Amino acid sequence: MSNENGDGVVAELEQVRGALAAWRATPGRGQRIPDVVWRKAARAAKRHGLNPVSKALGLDYSCLKRHVAESGPGRKKPVELTPTFVEVTPEAPREDVACVIEMEKGGGTRMRICVKSAGSVDWCRIKEAFLGA
Repeated sequence: MSNENGDGVVAELEQVRGALAAWRATPGRGQRIPDVVWRKAARAAKRHGLNPVSKALGLDYSCLKRHVAESGPGRKKPVELTPTFVEVTPEAPREDVACVIEMEKGGGTRMRICVKSAGSVDWCRIKEAFLGA
């Protein structure tokens, strides 16, 4: 709560009340109260208390409380991230790398391949030939 005299409270609330009255006078029912007005009301509620401000301005207590919490110290606006496609090309395997590949179908059929030079094998074609995909 504030230690100010009543004149400071009244003056601040009159500014917010004026902004609310201007918004309410605009045509178009069902529109949300602008963020600018909520910020002013939240600032007043931080200084003078939620209940007195919500009653004086005719605002919903819960909504005002949520706006005060959202405008708290250290609160940052969320950063909008845009998805970006990044193509990753695998490094070509060395020609002298030996490997063993085992594949199994759902029915239990298995295939095992032992290769001395893994870099020269097209693994996608082998997989497609075995699994039929």
